[in-house]
Order: sequence, then C-alpha cells, then structure tokens
Amino acid sequence: MADIWVLGTHLHEGSYGSLVRADAITHLQASTERVTASQIGSEDTVVLAHKDSLVLGGPAPVLPEDFHLALLAMINEARRQASAGGDGDLVVLADLDDNKKWDWSVFPLSELYTG
Repeated sequence: MADIWVLGTHLHEGSYGSLVRADAITHLQASTERVTASQIGSEDTVVLAHKDSLVLGGPAPVLPEDFHLALLAMINEARRQASAGGDGDLVVLADLDDNKKWDWSVFPLSELYTG
C-alpha cells in the first residue's frame, strides 16, 4: 500500500523542505503563521505550512484558524485515494489556491518528482 507523506515548507535559502510520513505525526500545533508537526516525546518539529514560505514568492495571507484540521481531512482523503487502488506514494502539501486562500492538496509522488 502507498505511503502518505506531508511536504514541509522551507523558509531559508538553500533549504528544500522536509517530508514527514503522515502516520508518524502524533502532534500538530497551529497558529496564524504556521502549522508544525512532531511526534509525542520528540523535540524535533517540522514546519508543514508557513505564511512566509519561500515557495510562495511573496506575501501570503495568514493561515486559517482551522488549517491543521484541514490537514487531517486531506490526509484522510489521501488515504482514501491510496486504498482505491493507487500503488504510488502520495504527497500532501500546503499552497495558495487561485483565490489566494490557503489549501492542502494531494499529489502522486510521480507528479512532483519525474527524475
């Protein structure tokens, strides 16, 4: 069965983000600036979404109050897609939609990495 990954954002030049396996996330913390994930008992945290992400190329609106809950809903959707027959891993990532509103999206790994 496919794994579900969440692509973390990067905030500094030379950093390319992080991938976190969704089933390894046991703690989410959210604010209007960022959503972070970690495992209970671990001091390591990963920024999954940040309003100042370098990928966005400019100022972005603050994150919605329930953006961490929207992440859980999208992980659930990715699990449904994976169980419906896909054998490739799926990646969930935060981005701005066409209306400059924050949203989570699911992509097959093969669409993000074609190498």
